[in-house]
Amino acid sequence: MSLPVIHDNDGHVDDLLAALLLWLAPGVDLQAVTITAGDSYPDQSFSAFLKMATFLDLEGPEIAYSEDEVVNPFPDSWRSESRLVNGMPLFSEISLKSAYQQGPVRKSHSVISDCLSHTKEPITIVSTGPLTNVAKVFDDRPELKSKVKEFVIMGGAINVPGNVEQDNSDGSAEWNLYADPPAAKTIFDLNVPIKLVSLDVTNQLPFSKDFLERVQAQAETSRASRLAATLWSLVKSIQYYFWDTLTVACVIRPSLFEFKDVKVDVLTSGMSQGKTAGRLLGGRKVKFASTVDKDGFKELLLELLRSR
Repeated sequence: MSLPVIHDNDGHVDDLLAALLLWLAPGVDLQAVTITAGDSYPDQSFSAFLKMATFLDLEGPEIAYSEDEVVNPFPDSWRSESRLVNGMPLFSEISLKSAYQQGPVRKSHSVISDCLSHTKEPITIVSTGPLTNVAKVFDDRPELKSKVKEFVIMGGAINVPGNVEQDNSDGSAEWNLYADPPAAKTIFDLNVPIKLVSLDVTNQLPFSKDFLERVQAQAETSRASRLAATLWSLVKSIQYYFWDTLTVACVIRPSLFEFKDVKVDVLTSGMSQGKTAGRLLGGRKVKFASTVDKDGFKELLLELLRSR
């Protein structure tokens, strides 16, 4: 039986690739893809998602976006890359008349709420961006937390430094949680099971040109590999990690990971806002991915991309 999943994300290169992996995974029933105003402009990412689905002839989840502002916006120079993704020449091959999704575009939180309201079994919510969309659902309808099997969240830094370099941050926070600390706090306080894919494990797997070459070698016979290679080529010259693809691998093949229990809280103000601070007393217990089978993870990506 397939695992029902909602993927909430912020529309960057690794978010599109993460959604693609969930879409292709045979054991996953991807019910919705929702976009938040994090590391992209949501309207641009929404359009790119539709083009990706059309390019690969994919079916299934409703795609939605919301433009609600986060507390600490990502730099515009990062977000503007979503225009580059949406305008990729690769997408010029598809007909706009064959768009994946017809009808009015709904807000992200409305789609998530509907999925939870009508599900017959608990849904796994995978978040690879700020938790703004997801928190709004439970602010409005807290009873829906009973419909969530678990949250799988790309975010936080437990035993490593954060990756935020901003004037109002001491550098201890990771960007997704720093972008909207109150939203992250809302989700952590629901007491629904959480798996955290933090910088502790993503730092272990930087993206490499060697891996890109392996994906490119599959591109002649696999349209999904061709698309993935094009997307990863956009970031090959900067320091980039398998942030979001690692996160969805936690759902697709959890046996690749070792998880440890840790008690944490999310700080919502001050120079450490967004930090996942350890707590001996208080806080809440989450499972965080401490290590990953690196070779097994890469083989999983190549396997899934070859399938389309």
